[in-house]
Amino acid sequence: MKKLLLLSLLQSILISCSNDNDIIPDGTSGDIHGSWQLKAVYVSGVRQSLSECRLYEGVAFEDNSIIMVKTEEKVSAPCTITTVEGTFQRTDNTLSITFPNENKKSKIKELTSVKLVLISENAAETLEYEKATPL
Repeated sequence: MKKLLLLSLLQSILISCSNDNDIIPDGTSGDIHGSWQLKAVYVSGVRQSLSECRLYEGVAFEDNSIIMVKTEEKVSAPCTITTVEGTFQRTDNTLSITFPNENKKSKIKELTSVKLVLISENAAETLEYEKATPL
């Protein structure tokens, strides 16, 4: 009897821990405009550790323009920070971003006054941003 109870408890825990990356919650109606700082990156649902360099990454949305701050680090070189300007269009929970040499599509998983979570079009990467506080 104990084994059966333990087995059913384990089964309910496993079911409740399923991958929620494809579920779009209702709370995505927030305002995307403003500056957002990268706080977490998930690859195939697994949180990746962020280097100090990657913590400088972010995005800023204004009207239909976007500025993305990207970083690159090499073993023997300091952190390189670049900015890329483009445009974006939001349709419901889909975010289309156009840069001079790149087009991206993402699903907005969560958008509140302080948090933005984007899932890449191929669902391999999830980016979590926090609203940047103005100086």
